[in-house]
Formats: sequence, C-alpha cells, structure tokens
Amino acid sequence: MKLTVLGAGIRTPLLLSGLARRAEALGLEEVVLHDCDLGRLETMAAFGGGLCEEWGAAFRVRAETDSEAALEGADFVFSAIRVGGEAGRIIDEQVPLRHGIIGQETTGPGGFAMALRTIPVMIDYARTIERVAPHAWLINFTNPAGLITQALKKHTEVKVIGICDTPTAMKRTIARVLGVPGDDVGLDYFGLNHLGWVRRVLVNGADRLPELLDRFEELQTAGAEWAPFDPGLVRDIEMLPNEYLYYFYYREQALEHIRRSGNTRGQQLETLNRPLWEELSKGASSGDWAQARAAYELAMSTRRSTYMARESGRGDPDASSGEELFEGEGYEGLAMAVMTSIRAQSSVPLIVNVPANGAVAGFADDVLELPCLVDGNGATPLAAGAVPSTARALMEPVKTYERLTVEAAVARSYSAATQALVAHPLVGSYRLATAMLDEYLSRHGLLGFSP
Repeated sequence: MKLTVLGAGIRTPLLLSGLARRAEALGLEEVVLHDCDLGRLETMAAFGGGLCEEWGAAFRVRAETDSEAALEGADFVFSAIRVGGEAGRIIDEQVPLRHGIIGQETTGPGGFAMALRTIPVMIDYARTIERVAPHAWLINFTNPAGLITQALKKHTEVKVIGICDTPTAMKRTIARVLGVPGDDVGLDYFGLNHLGWVRRVLVNGADRLPELLDRFEELQTAGAEWAPFDPGLVRDIEMLPNEYLYYFYYREQALEHIRRSGNTRGQQLETLNRPLWEELSKGASSGDWAQARAAYELAMSTRRSTYMARESGRGDPDASSGEELFEGEGYEGLAMAVMTSIRAQSSVPLIVNVPANGAVAGFADDVLELPCLVDGNGATPLAAGAVPSTARALMEPVKTYERLTVEAAVARSYSAATQALVAHPLVGSYRLATAMLDEYLSRHGLLGFSP
C-alpha cells in the first residue's frame, strides 16, 4: 500500500508514529511526502524517516517534489496543507482583530480567508488524484476541514472523508470521568466541524449524559476543552459543547483575551516553530538527530499545553502536557482508524465529516460532522433526525456561510465572498465584511475578485 502525505508540516512525525504502529495491519509499504517548500520537505523526510527507522517501521519514507509523481498510484492520500504558511495564518487572524472581530484560524473571518486560498489548491490536487490515483481515498485534515471537504464533494469526484480529532478528544475525557474504556462510549454527536454538540452519551445502552451534566465540574478538571464554559450554560442547553463553541457563546470575552495576550496563536506558533525547524535542519545536515528530537518533543509539548490557553483566559502555560508524544491518539489516531476500517472493510463507528445524506433534517447533502459507520465503501452517516433549535440557530447561518465561501473561492465571486461574511454570526455586518474582504484580497494577493 502507498500513502501520500500532502503537506510535510510540523505534525508529520505524529502521523508517521501512528503509521509505524499499524503498518502491518494496513499493509503499508511506502509513505511519500510532498510539499511546495523544498527545504522543509527534505528536512521532514530525513527526520521522519530517521524516526521510522528507529521505530522499526515496515515502510520507507521518501520525499517527492512533483505532485503528480507523489500521488500516482496512491491508495490513500492524507492532506494537511497550509496555503500561505504561517505568515498567511497570521494575516488571517490579525485582520478581523483590527475590526473588533475574533481572529481565529478556522472560525469566522480567519477560516474564511484560509478557505479562499486553500479551496482552489485542494481542488487542483483532487483533479490530479482523479487522474493518477482514481481509487485513492483522500483523508482531509486541511483546515477548515469541514468547509474544504464540502468544496471537494461539490466540485470533484474524489473519494474524501474529512477528519478532526476534537470529538475524539471529548470522548476520551468522558470515558476517563466515567471510568470506562473509550470503546464502550458512544457519542450522539452532531454539528459542523468546530461547531458541534454531544446530545447523548451511551454506555452499554444507557444514556450517561444527565450524570455528566451533574458532574460537569469534574469534566472541566479532566479536560481543558470544557474549562471555559460555565456549568450553568451547559446545563441549560442540556448538551456538551465542542470547545470551538466558546468563540460563539463567549465572543466578547474571547476577543478581549486574544487582544490582551498581545499576539495571535499564529504568531505564537511561528515563534515556537522557527527555532524548531532550524534544529531539524541542523539534524538533517549532521545526521545527529538527538538534539533535534529533544527540541521537537519540547516544542510539541509546549504547543499542546498552550492550545486555546490565551483565547480562553487560562494564561499561557509553558509546562508539558504530560502525555507521551509518540504514543498518543490525536488526529493521527483518527486517520489510522479511518484508513484501517476502509482497508479491512470492517464497520467501525467514527465521527467524521461527510455529506449528511439526509441524516440531519434540513441539511440534505451538506457536509456535517456526524457519527458514521466507516467500512470499505467509505463513511455512512447514522440518522440523527431533528436537532435542537438552539443548535440549529447556529448551524444554519454557519452552513450558509460555508456554502457561500465555497462559491466565492471557486467562482472568484466578490459578491458571494461578501455575503458569506455577512451571513457568519461573528460578523453580521456588510461594512465590516467588505472592509475585511478588501484587506484580505490585498494582503494575500488574491486575484480575480472584483466588486
């Protein structure tokens, strides 16, 4: 089996770690890394390949600069690209902050700007996959994951499943608090990517959500994803919120925290990643990976421990998360589960981003984040029926924004782009929408859009 990884970013070793543990089950023989940044591509191929040798992985890792050659004959393609790099992300986050709007990578205007740049590139990759690897499955982790998956399903024939590890992290915390194995927990989860809720928590057929609502303070202690939410809010809505709902339920507070921190998450990661890439490059030149690996483990641990810390007002901790870096089951674990289920043609319940196909009333074939049965045919959503009106009140305008953003990116439509931002609950203003759009188009050099 051949796996192609689009985007040899800083988290690539985590993916390779998961692959090394499951190579035999997958029948994996080759992992091909592709990236438009030649220096980073060669560095990551050398570092990742060295780690895989250390782990005794049953596959080889190599770099490929030509995208068509990288994709040709692939059985699976894993996408985690960042068009515009960290500099682009910083612009995405800074522009709305100047207009009094939350600046976040995937939520609101930041996710919109990222999607405008990324959708055309991902469609080009999908066209190549259709031509040189028509049977391949594309596992999309490129952000904003749900929106990108929606664009690919609407405008290409590629077989794609969008993934996000946030629901999986919620499930792990819930299992820990309930004192049961994670596989015994079933989440009745619904929503969009980074906009979802847990409606029931099933353990051996019994719904344990009422108990968890009563013990919500314990959940907050066990998992940082729930720390920002008031217990009263959670008990009022009678659902457990995805952590990204913080930006909607507490938007003034989130904006103030980001502004007070002095910089954005993108700037924070750029400061963290720059010296890390330098250490990795030194390791590639010298062949001595000891210092590079130590630097990598420290940087990734810091990255985890500071995730959403400034935005939620938790401060900016520098301590390690305490988790074993290369033994975790984050997004790489979910990617492995999807690929293993397809490869083995088994039927495994996983929460992923796919067209709803009527599973949620009122959303037809929109891409939603839902529990699905994943097997050799892909992901089949489980029926969710009607969703609570409080959730629908957010889902509908955000899905409208997503549809319009896809249209804007594909058709280079200034009108659709403006309407997308106006529709988003965090914007809701024509003048703010056009001001931010014009600045994004100028600073990112996006051509072809005209009023």
